[in-house]
Amino acid sequence: MSLLGRVGFLIRHAFSSVLADSAAPEGGRGRSRARADAHDAAGAASSARTAETGADRSAPANLVQDPALASLYANLELPYGADASAVRNARRRLLRRYHPDLHSANREARRTATLVAQGLNHAHDELVRRLSRKEQ
Repeated sequence: MSLLGRVGFLIRHAFSSVLADSAAPEGGRGRSRARADAHDAAGAASSARTAETGADRSAPANLVQDPALASLYANLELPYGADASAVRNARRRLLRRYHPDLHSANREARRTATLVAQGLNHAHDELVRRLSRKEQ
């Protein structure tokens, strides 16, 4: 993913949570009908796989998500509820890709990479702090 693609991902994630909060007139989540149908079909297929394998339906995916934590996990491209070691590994992986020193040829790209790296560091620090507090 390019640097501009990463910034676009973060912007789309920020606006998707805003758009999801504004409910449609029928009480829907504001998504298109085709997308809703595809989502419902995927959910049905997942339910069928769960029934076949006998997996527990009370998995962490059913947890109520804190929007602030969800955005931190999304910034590190992790699923909600990942552990501290996954957070550390994701930060390392993404900083290798988006470090400002890799984009030193273009001044604007370096500035953008600096902002992305700061966001990654903030998300890492906050998640590790919260996860270590939860473990104690």
